[in-house]
Amino acid sequence: MALTITSSSYNGEHAGLYVAAALKQAESLKYMTVRENVNHKEVVNKVAGANLVKDASCNFTENSATLTLTESVLFVEPFQINIDVCRTTMMADWAHNQSDDFVAFAVSYLASSIADSVEHSIWQGTTGTSGQFDGISATGMVAESSTGIGAAGTYASTNIIGELQDLVAAIPSSVYMAEDLYIYMSKKTYRNYIAAISALSAFPFNHMGQYTPEFEGVKIAVCPGIEDDVMYAGQKSNIFFGTSLSSDLTEIKVLDMSDLDGSSNVRMVARWTAGVQVGVASDFVKQS
Repeated sequence: MALTITSSSYNGEHAGLYVAAALKQAESLKYMTVRENVNHKEVVNKVAGANLVKDASCNFTENSATLTLTESVLFVEPFQINIDVCRTTMMADWAHNQSDDFVAFAVSYLASSIADSVEHSIWQGTTGTSGQFDGISATGMVAESSTGIGAAGTYASTNIIGELQDLVAAIPSSVYMAEDLYIYMSKKTYRNYIAAISALSAFPFNHMGQYTPEFEGVKIAVCPGIEDDVMYAGQKSNIFFGTSLSSDLTEIKVLDMSDLDGSSNVRMVARWTAGVQVGVASDFVKQS
C-alpha cells in the first residue's frame, strides 16, 4: 500500500490538540493540577485566613485577623523534537492504522518520548540540562522532612511501613485528610510497599472488595518519574503543571521531504512548553 503524505503544519490550538494527547501519557499529570494556557509564567496564589468570622453587629468593626496570601510563580520553558523518519519505517504501521489522521499517527511516534521527558522533569529535572525544566526535587520547591530512611539508605519491604508512617506524620494538620491528598512514590518504592503488606496480609480493600492503593487513609500515586528512595506527600491542588497549548509556541509539522530534497524521509517537528511548581512549599513534604 502506497503511503501518500500531505505535508501539514499546525500551531496554537490546532497543534495543542496533538501535543495534549502526548502530554497526557505522562502518568504524574493524573495527580496534579494542569494549567493548559500558561504564557511564559503564571502566578499561583493561595489565600488563607483565621478568626475572620465574628458576631454580627450594627456597626462596621474591622476584624483584627488578616488574610495571608502565599504565591509562587509557575514558569514554562520551550522544548522541541526535530527528527526525520524513513517512510519505509512507517508503512507497516500505517497499513494497520485505523485512523485517517496521518498527523496523529505521525505524532504517536513522538508521544512516548514527549511523555517520558515530561514525566522525568516533573520530579528530577534541572533547567541547566538540555530538554529538562526544574522539577519538584529542585531546592526549595518542597518542604524537606527530617525523617531518615534507614541505615541502608534505601527503602525495602522491611522498612517501608515505618518510613511511610514517618512521612504521614510530617504532613501538616491543615492538609491531612484533604480529599486530594496523595503520597507520591516511584514504582520500585510501591513494589516494596506491596511486598510489605502482602507479608502482613493487610491489603486495603474497600467495601466493594476492590484494592485501593493507600496508606493509613492517604491515597498513593505511583509516578514513574520519581527517583527511588524518595517519597512526597501533598495535595493535587497544590502541585501545578503548566504548558501553553493555545500559544504559537506549540507547533506540529509533518513534512514529506521527497519533493524538497529527493529523500524518502518524513520530517517531524514538535514544539511545546512545560514547567512545574508547588503552590505552598510547606504543605508539600519530601522524605529522602
